[in-house]
Amino acid sequence: MSSNHSVRDYNKYVKRMRLWKKRSKAMAASIGGNFIPFGQIMRDLLLQFGLRPDSNVVDIGCGSGRLANALKEMPELHYMGFDVVPSLVEYAEQICDRKDWKFFTVTDFRISSPDESVDLVTAFSVFTHLRHEETFLYLVEASRVLKQGGKIIFSFLDFSVPPHWSVFESNIRNVHDADMPLNQFMDKQAISTWCQHLPLKVLEILPGDTKGIMLRQPITLEDGTIEKEYATLGQSVCVLVKGDAAVNLELDALLDGFDGEGYLQANPDVAQSGMDPREHYLKFGRFEGRKLKP
Repeated sequence: MSSNHSVRDYNKYVKRMRLWKKRSKAMAASIGGNFIPFGQIMRDLLLQFGLRPDSNVVDIGCGSGRLANALKEMPELHYMGFDVVPSLVEYAEQICDRKDWKFFTVTDFRISSPDESVDLVTAFSVFTHLRHEETFLYLVEASRVLKQGGKIIFSFLDFSVPPHWSVFESNIRNVHDADMPLNQFMDKQAISTWCQHLPLKVLEILPGDTKGIMLRQPITLEDGTIEKEYATLGQSVCVLVKGDAAVNLELDALLDGFDGEGYLQANPDVAQSGMDPREHYLKFGRFEGRKLKP
């Protein structure tokens, strides 16, 4: 797979960045900028969907370590990141300085983890640059390595989101540019169809033009904008789950028989927070595996 278009395109792209910018700025610009704040938003997104202190995470297309850098202060977290650009992987490993973490350069669509050993697989701004067949291969691998109830969280360019249309217009303008990296779009129907052929279900889709990522604290973007309470990454976000467990939990919470008092008794920290028990379960508890009753 060494001749794969994404390997060729992004090694050339990062090489050009290194010619124009200092190393740290080139590493940030190569993955779209907002290195620190977007890393923090990605971390909060993972926490929103059940990231635990000791989770086993695989980061497809880790780039220069935007997500990894935001996770590095979690001492018990197990992490493996890989990318097609060696210089990005080297930089990510350097800034994280976690001897227990694994970073690789890859040129195929394999994940070097045993079957059912991983809690969470991420792919931020990865499937946006792959052909659909290549994305499906990664989903096959992700479903193989995920534990039952494990999740895949990925971002994508969405035809149903109006602000994404400008990217498509750019594709049209550059359709004859052989050096232009692929910007691939997908839609909910495509994702649903893929899931019919995999042991995966769509748990949630957060549209790119809606602030649906819950923040643990305010985050300041590079342009000075302060995001409070909720944020977006710009691209839409899809959360897939392996097996039926998490989907069934969600349905349990939506039934009329949801016992709010029982939920608070089973989770004293929620009671102390003062948050509505149903709201807490739907936003946090179902992803954290919280008990519904004592």
